[in-house]
Amino acid sequence: MKNIFLLISLISFFSCAPTVIDNVQKTPKVSDPDVVKDETEKLEEKKDLVVIEKPTKPENKEIDFKTIEKILVILSDDELFTSLFYDVFLENISNYPSLGSIDFVYSINEITSPINNTLIIGPVSSKDLSLLPPLLGDNTFIVTLSNDYSLMKNFADNEIIFIPNSPYLHVQKLQKYIDNANAVGVLYKQNDYGLKVFTYFKKIFPLIYTKSSSYGSSAIDLELSVNLLGNLDDLESIIIIDDTISYKDLIGYLATDKKTYPLENIYLIDNFLEQRINLENYYKPINRSNFDMIDLSLMREPHREYFFKQSIEISLEMAVKIFQQKMYPQNIEHPVLGSLPIKKQMIDYPIIFD
Repeated sequence: MKNIFLLISLISFFSCAPTVIDNVQKTPKVSDPDVVKDETEKLEEKKDLVVIEKPTKPENKEIDFKTIEKILVILSDDELFTSLFYDVFLENISNYPSLGSIDFVYSINEITSPINNTLIIGPVSSKDLSLLPPLLGDNTFIVTLSNDYSLMKNFADNEIIFIPNSPYLHVQKLQKYIDNANAVGVLYKQNDYGLKVFTYFKKIFPLIYTKSSSYGSSAIDLELSVNLLGNLDDLESIIIIDDTISYKDLIGYLATDKKTYPLENIYLIDNFLEQRINLENYYKPINRSNFDMIDLSLMREPHREYFFKQSIEISLEMAVKIFQQKMYPQNIEHPVLGSLPIKKQMIDYPIIFD
């Protein structure tokens, strides 16, 4: 009994005793004076460091047009465009005796040294044009046959002119039709063309309230893309960006429970894919890009081929003007298209929507 009482007393004692925790202090680290000095100097260097942002677009170049004495034509492996160029070139070159000798290359890879004192006509393809800047030396000027205006940022404002009319220009020409709109819907094809042109649209019209969606080919995808625009009755206009005929499948889904969306409120940017003379009556109310001075509804020649030929003629006219005036041209005269001003590195063609 005595032992039990002793055991209980010991348990009671230790349960009431305060817990002791050893506070082990670490030995303070002694800094090496040389290391501290180096770190301090690095911090001072960081403070003095000036961050230079790389410009997104090259600054204007000094081009002495009087020294430009050669012409280099850069074609491509596209047989159609190459043959069209030769057809127009051989037909018209006799009208331009001042141009002198002209060299031809069929691939950007054929150019192995810097290009100097040269007027460049071409390239046609976006890929070749994107590879051109590192090859440019002194006093070069480019009259490109590419219509990919997204590459403008790779060149100085005063060293290149984009000759072909382009869907990018068509986007700009939309301004007078939608500038006062409160809400616009944009549907663009899920391909390189659709994405590039839509990106440009957002850049040109940043203040217009826009609902947008890309679309593919399946019925489910088309329906979902249209549904993402919300209530179609709230949209004053719908822009469709598509260089294929799949826009026709899309049109069938542009409807509410009560009515179909008015086709006359739709603007199609198709880069002259369809012959205007062959349009089906149902789709004729859709507004499409056209030339103010040319009735495309009567033309049987493929629109894209026709306009590419015009671009070649304009490029030759441009070359003559540069060789004669020895300066950056401000406009160009064309026998069919009339007087064409040059604005923001491109020809300002009289594009309208109707």
